[in-house]
Amino acid sequence: MIVFADSSAVVKLYADEQVAAFEADYHGSAQDQSRFGVLAVTATVLETAARLVGVHGLRAFDAVQLASAKAAADAIPDCRTVAAFDRTLRTAAAKEGFGLLPS
Repeated sequence: MIVFADSSAVVKLYADEQVAAFEADYHGSAQDQSRFGVLAVTATVLETAARLVGVHGLRAFDAVQLASAKAAADAIPDCRTVAAFDRTLRTAAAKEGFGLLPS
């Protein structure tokens, strides 16, 4: 499972001809369940984001995105991939042990 907290990354990653495949991944189908999950931004996520700002010099929303990915990975250990285009966020995610999309 991949968690996308940044809608611009989703749009860039699945643009144009891949829209139908993305919609099937997002909504699921009669044969397959959705490959996406919804994650609440809790106080713990925000506290982790604040720590990540200091550790990695992230902007606030990028820190929330990475903190959300960490919360998802805590809940679903196989969820260890972050989709992002921002270099600082990608570097921070890699340092936090995540795989990256696009690779």
